[in-house]
Amino acid sequence: MDTFFKKVLAGFVIGVGAIIPGFSGGILAVSMGLYKPTLDAITGFFKAPKKNFLFLLPLGIGGVIGFVLFMFLLDWLFADFRTAVIALFVGLVVGSMPSLLKECNEQGYKRHYPLWSVLGFVFAFSLVMAGILTTAGAPRELTPLLCMISGAIIMSGVLLPGVSISFVLILLGVYENFLKVFTSPPRILLDGIKAGAPFGEALRSACGTVPFMLYGLLGMVIIAVPVLLLVKKVIDKYHGPAYYIIFGIVLATTAGCIIQEAMELINSNAFVFAWWKPVVWAALFAGGVIFSLSTEKIMRYKE
Repeated sequence: MDTFFKKVLAGFVIGVGAIIPGFSGGILAVSMGLYKPTLDAITGFFKAPKKNFLFLLPLGIGGVIGFVLFMFLLDWLFADFRTAVIALFVGLVVGSMPSLLKECNEQGYKRHYPLWSVLGFVFAFSLVMAGILTTAGAPRELTPLLCMISGAIIMSGVLLPGVSISFVLILLGVYENFLKVFTSPPRILLDGIKAGAPFGEALRSACGTVPFMLYGLLGMVIIAVPVLLLVKKVIDKYHGPAYYIIFGIVLATTAGCIIQEAMELINSNAFVFAWWKPVVWAALFAGGVIFSLSTEKIMRYKE
């Protein structure tokens, strides 16, 4: 039960990371030593269905809870506690780097491997900075095709380490509207009931975004299988280079996220703050580091 709960918690962190701008659910899975085992469990599910099901169940529960819950909490948390959330997640990533380096060298080390990290860093950092500095991303009205593309991007961000789905969706101008597809129905239902509308009428209004949800889910399903098979093949054949590229991407996305938050603080004049706020941010950062280190060690020991 202890391991089950820790996997639920790890899945929750991965799910939350998938929706936080600047982070990648796949990167957090790699950081906690769960990416390759999860990939193997999914692609080889029918080889040992019971074992793989028991491995994936807590991760799936935590991931869905984290992803859905943060859809609803994101606006509130980022309005009042944005820097605190970022500090926690940067700590999670930093605490995971020693274990990620061990994974990089699991099948041996070659001198040219760090060059792959440099390439991964340059590529990812260029995309991250483009996402931060670009003036693109004006809100767009959602269409069935855009919903399918958004769903595919979300699944890619979960399956491909280093892909920040939030940055991509923001650049496409669909981030906020796509979140509303999932978060607006409960709000519309409650508002309709408070306004005195019959329950059936309020429910019909709240279900107006359901077709867009289905298109998004369809996009996720279409992209999931080919991406999973491709990623597994690359990692199995080129383990060292693949993980060193991932390590470079981790460094780039983490640096980009810190730069983005610093720019947000400067632009909002938030450096005029109470003295205790940096203390809280530092504590959350340290908590993230400790959680990441302890979770990875405990899971490796248990399994």
